[in-house]
Amino acid sequence: MGRVAAIDFGEKRIGIAMSDINRKIALPVDIVEGGKKAVQNIRASLPLKEIDLILIGLPLEMSGKKGPMAEKVEAFAKMLEDALGIPIQLVDERLSSKGADVQLKEISLNRKARSAKIDMIAATLFLQTYLDR
Repeated sequence: MGRVAAIDFGEKRIGIAMSDINRKIALPVDIVEGGKKAVQNIRASLPLKEIDLILIGLPLEMSGKKGPMAEKVEAFAKMLEDALGIPIQLVDERLSSKGADVQLKEISLNRKARSAKIDMIAATLFLQTYLDR
């Protein structure tokens, strides 16, 4: 059984996290640039041979409905699965960015430093939630 990776997709930045080999602990990995090189950047940041599953956060609205960003995430997930050949699972990530912001405020990072790390921490948080289930 391999590791699980998690991706917090954004059009500008993508946060990446990965489990330990025992699938017990979520570890922050990287923040990469989104856009046209997103797949290439993700490929460069992850040890793909060790990964059996990739989770991508699905940003549902608080009502549970899909908005425009959720549709973009679904399209990206399909493209990434085709490119990497690793199964992708979409997971509800409502409030993960808010939780990441709260955690980063607790360690006294300024707003600019928090915004640079928030996507990676959000990916780590929803991956840990998945691993704890």
